[in-house]
Amino acid sequence: MRREAYVFTTVLLGVLALTTGCTTKKRHQRDFTNLQNQIGALQAEVARLDQALKDSESAVKAAQERGAAPAQGAGSVLSQFTEGALYRTPSGFTLPAMSIQRALKNAGYYQGEIDGKVGGRTRQALRDFQRDHGLDADGVCGRQTWARLQSFA
Repeated sequence: MRREAYVFTTVLLGVLALTTGCTTKKRHQRDFTNLQNQIGALQAEVARLDQALKDSESAVKAAQERGAAPAQGAGSVLSQFTEGALYRTPSGFTLPAMSIQRALKNAGYYQGEIDGKVGGRTRQALRDFQRDHGLDADGVCGRQTWARLQSFA
């Protein structure tokens, strides 16, 4: 699909350049560069969503293997995306908030309800977990924290 979008924009801009003359060639090149940048941003977003989906599927599979009943709203991977239960770090790392809470609870750091909302109690549990595992205790579940916490999911 990405290649088709690239080919389509290349052909479209080529047709525009032929039909409008050479005086607008620079503008079309600038437009083409902008389109390439937008395609790159979309490709990065698709890659991020693919990873989030894989993480969600892993969390669901792990819960099924443990025989755990799905938490409210976690009956399907799709529901985790549609109910706004995704946790995103400032760097763009994304995973289901329920997975973070469940892993923290299984590790003995979180005592609250697994509701998919990363609030003060969840952030404090993250800081405690991070401190006990030699990580920067900032209360943010980034890639390093999740790498350590994931075994409890």
